[in-house]
Formats: sequence, C-alpha cells, structure tokens
Amino acid sequence: MDCNKTHNDPNRLITVAIHTFDRAVELKNTLEEEGIEVVLHNVNLDEKVLASGVRVRIRERDLPLALQIIESPESTTSRQRCVLLPVDFGKYSLKSVKIGMEYARRSRGRVVLLHSYINERHTMSLPFGSDRYDSPEDDVKGIKKDARDRMEEFKQMIVDKIAAGELPKVKIETKVTEGIPEEQILHYAQKYDVSLIVMGTSGTNHRRQNLIGSVAGEVMDACKFPIFTVPIGMPDIGLADITRVAFFSNLIQQDLLSFDRFARLFNMRGVDVTFIPVVDKKERKLVDQSLQQLVQYCREHYPECTFKTKRIAAKTFVESFSQYAQDEGIQLIAVPNKKSSIFSRLFNPSIAHRVLFQTDTPMLVVPV
Repeated sequence: MDCNKTHNDPNRLITVAIHTFDRAVELKNTLEEEGIEVVLHNVNLDEKVLASGVRVRIRERDLPLALQIIESPESTTSRQRCVLLPVDFGKYSLKSVKIGMEYARRSRGRVVLLHSYINERHTMSLPFGSDRYDSPEDDVKGIKKDARDRMEEFKQMIVDKIAAGELPKVKIETKVTEGIPEEQILHYAQKYDVSLIVMGTSGTNHRRQNLIGSVAGEVMDACKFPIFTVPIGMPDIGLADITRVAFFSNLIQQDLLSFDRFARLFNMRGVDVTFIPVVDKKERKLVDQSLQQLVQYCREHYPECTFKTKRIAAKTFVESFSQYAQDEGIQLIAVPNKKSSIFSRLFNPSIAHRVLFQTDTPMLVVPV
C-alpha cells in the first residue's frame, strides 16, 4: 500500500504480473478481451528492447477479475494445478499429505510426493530433515532401492486411507531422488510449476533448531511458489475448518496481490482476517492510514469475510503474537515473504522465520 495516499483510488495502476515481452503481450491481449484495460511498462513496445521484466499493469478495481482470468484452468497463463508434497516418512508427513490432498481436490489438481535421500558416502553431514542410512556397506543401488520401497509403502498407506474415506481421492504421483532436500524441492517445484508446496516443520518441539538448518526455512527463502507449512504440533484440522487468519502486512502495494493470491488458495466465506503490520520504523499515523486502505479494499472485494487490524510491538513481536494467536484462536498465519540472502537470515532473520520455529500454527508463505 502507498503510505502517502489517504484514500483508495480504484483507477490507480498496480502490477499484476511480470513476464517476458511475449508473455506480457499474450496476457495483455487475454485481459483486454475481457474488457480490462492493460498497460505495459519498462519496455520499448516498438523495438522490444527488453526481453524480460515487463510489468503488466491494470486498474486496482479490476484486480479480482484479472486474477480470476489469469488463474482459471482454461487460461494459457494459468499455473498447472500440481501440489508438491516433500515427505520424509516422519510423524508430520501424513499431516502434510492430508492438507495437500485436500487442496488438490478443491483445485482439481494432482499431488506429487517427493522424497530425497542422501548417500552418506558422498557427504560428511546431513541437513535437518533428511534420512540417515547408517550402513556403510550399502551400495548406491541398495540405498536407492530402500528409499523407493519406503515410498511405495507410504503411497500404499495413502491409497488405503483414500479407500477408507479418510483422505480425498486425487491423482498421486511419486518421485524419489538423491540430493539435498531443499535443493530437490526447489528443482521439482520449478519443473512441475506447482501451485502449492505443503511441507512439515518441527514447530515448538524444536524451537532451538538453528534457522539456517531448516529445510522449510531454506525453501521459504528461495522459492517463488506459495508454501504451506505444517508444524508437527498442528491441530488435526482441514482447510475447510480454518476460519481465523492472521495476515502479516508489509503495508506496500504488493500486499494487495499477496492477499488476492492467498484468497484464491482458500474458500474465504466466513473467514475472520486480522491484518497485523510488520514494518520498519514509520509514523503511527502513516501505518494506520495504510491499514485502513488495505481493510477498505478487502471489505469491498471480499464482503463474505470480516476484517480487523492489530498492532503488535516490534521489540516483542514473536512472543506477543504467540500469545495473541492463542487468545484469539488463530488457525493460520499468512505471510507475504521476500527472498533474503543467507547473511540477512544470519543477522536479521525475518518475522516469518522467527514465527515459523515458535508456533504450532500452520503458515502460508506467499512470495512477493
């Protein structure tokens, strides 16, 4: 949101996508066929000077319709409806599978179960969350076979639960690969152009875990796709049961896109959303103005939801938010997340990172 504005301007231009020139023109034509005015920025339209980084901009009032067109299954620009489920066959793998399969059913997509293993002959240390195969005499083929056998057993368990009506019926694919878990997750997310990644985290049971050591944390930083984190202590609820959401707001224009993208991942009817500002030092008046703009926009475009705001002191944010979430029964945290370097994670971990390791509340990370 623009903190210098004191009211919403429905004619304000906002960026709905950034593509190569050809993709941008294709999207422009698609939207204009539906009566949406489109402007392309950062490109010489006559000479096509720039091959990438072309901004597709529309009027703010047209954003919900534009996103509906872009993300519709019939659209040539829509993302493939594929949910990636990294699994290590641990306690929370099944929780992740349940959430992922529920979303795949609602979006008429499929799930890909991904398991990555590491051959200890090729490395001296293993990252958090990976499997440990302790038999030095095992050859590469034996390790690979062991991983594949475990995946087949895990898949069969899921098939049995589908037959028993405990899990929704969706198409299931499996992929077993050797490599560092976070690298393989990022690779296959890109390969399948996934609409969502669902993966487990250690939650409050491992609060002392180093931030850099978490597979979920590494993926969250580098990934351009939405990620749904499932703490091991997460209550046994489904997506349809989530009605109380805390949305961390950066109070920038991209928050509109982030919230609309978040809203398209879930059924928003009857959901109570609390916007919580997470910003650097700013005047309270400007923060309040930006929050009101965001709330006003959402009330106009999502009348089936209720919206409110909550200010939390920056110095004690994680502790204060945890208490607030417990008192208010928050069931999901939505976080617009910017990519960060390893140095920024070491010396100035993001709010998303800190909350990730100190709550049993699931989190949806929407990349900005």
